[in-house]
Amino acid sequence: MTFDQLLEIIRSQPVAIVYGILFLSAFIENLLPPFPGDAVILAGAYLAGVGNITYIGVLLSAIAGGMTGAMTLYAIGSTTGRKFFETGRGRFFVKDNLQKTERLFNRYGSIIIMGSRFLAGVRSAVSISAGIVKYDIRRMLIFTGLSFLIWYGLLIGLMIYSKSNWRLIVDMVKKYNIILIIIGAVILIVWIIRAYLIKRRNSK
Repeated sequence: MTFDQLLEIIRSQPVAIVYGILFLSAFIENLLPPFPGDAVILAGAYLAGVGNITYIGVLLSAIAGGMTGAMTLYAIGSTTGRKFFETGRGRFFVKDNLQKTERLFNRYGSIIIMGSRFLAGVRSAVSISAGIVKYDIRRMLIFTGLSFLIWYGLLIGLMIYSKSNWRLIVDMVKKYNIILIIIGAVILIVWIIRAYLIKRRNSK
């Protein structure tokens, strides 16, 4: 689906449905990073520019959806993720990694959470990890909210600034996300292989 087709689908909906679509797209993108949630938000920003909806409405819908998605992953990590490590059910996971992650969040938790929103394919893992290590939920809410505010504010701001060159912004954000998803996938594969080799070596 092209951006123009996406734009027409959203444009044809009632205002309340448009905001619901923006919320849902931001929510899904946090659970499934390949989902083009940012493209939907950019479409919403474009519609706000021509007067169909408001920029504030777009921003609030995106933040609410993103926060809901991030906190859903946090809850999953908090309720089931830690047990996954501690019981040794994870073939590619070792307890040492849990302790390392805890130390990492204790020292750099705010930076990790704030920065993860700018790294497509990584933010989902960060939200789950924050839940697994029981990172303070109030700090999680604050820093996650700030990261979404900055990111979606940036997207909307670029659309406002670009005016007639908005297609350039859409293409740029799309390529940015694709590159980061690929990088994130490579890092994850390397980490899994490394964890497997460590576990295999320790079992001998």
